[in-house]
Amino acid sequence: MFDIHRPRDLSDALQFLDKYSPDAKPLAGGTELLVLIRDRKIPVPKYLVDLSPLRRDLSYVVVENGMVRIGALTTLWEISKSILHQDIKYAGFIDAFRKFGTMAIRFNATIGGNIASATQYSDYITLLLVYDAELRLESVHGVRKVRLEEFLVDKRKTILMPNEIITEISFKEPPSKTSSAFIKFDRRELLIAGIVTGAIYLTEEEGRIREARIAFDMISEHRIPGRARSTEKCITGRNISEETLIEAEQCLEKEMKRISDWWATSEYRLEMSKAILRKGLRLVHNRILNGVM
Repeated sequence: MFDIHRPRDLSDALQFLDKYSPDAKPLAGGTELLVLIRDRKIPVPKYLVDLSPLRRDLSYVVVENGMVRIGALTTLWEISKSILHQDIKYAGFIDAFRKFGTMAIRFNATIGGNIASATQYSDYITLLLVYDAELRLESVHGVRKVRLEEFLVDKRKTILMPNEIITEISFKEPPSKTSSAFIKFDRRELLIAGIVTGAIYLTEEEGRIREARIAFDMISEHRIPGRARSTEKCITGRNISEETLIEAEQCLEKEMKRISDWWATSEYRLEMSKAILRKGLRLVHNRILNGVM
């Protein structure tokens, strides 16, 4: 099996990873990584670097200087007790939390770990894409900041180097008249991976869409979440009307590439994506209009 290293601080963790890379892997909440190791879906590492001692420094949600900053070791439960579950501008975080695993998993899963898993089932990736989030990556060689969209390469493949750790997620504080929604569809309500998931972010001005951001668990042939940029452009400047919703669905159908597998056909997934888009646009519009989660 593997040995576990418990670092004294972030510097110790980064030095250990650099020394033993690529035979050492960082362990956050473990709700994803340990299952992958158990099921032999990834090679068994020689060392796991237990990041729990770093939570005192990397677990936080703060809004300052026009930026929202989330420590990578913040659990989903801790996020649920923050402003991200209290302000209409971040309503999608409440939606994602309610659909994420079980309460036991929410207590342990970290937002950084969910991002690092990099699959179409990484709910918080889909949501954070519409907030145009940026990641801070740290190693003994320094810090680099990358957009979440650029961080993702393909399923379980990112630009994260073996000796790096995600330490923070950040995005600009949304303006007024902004809200979001996250919708996950499956055949049951609990413990779902999601046949289709989508996130919608709108800023409105005088009843029209000033800015639209739309993401799904999959847009292209890569099995990772992505932005539906053509669909975003299609509805920008429009109001939420039946005509706009129909055109949005048509635009999404043109740019989305779905796949078939044992779970569902590509045609079914596309139709459900269009349904999520329609429902999400109406939901976010109503949240902005009425100020109700």
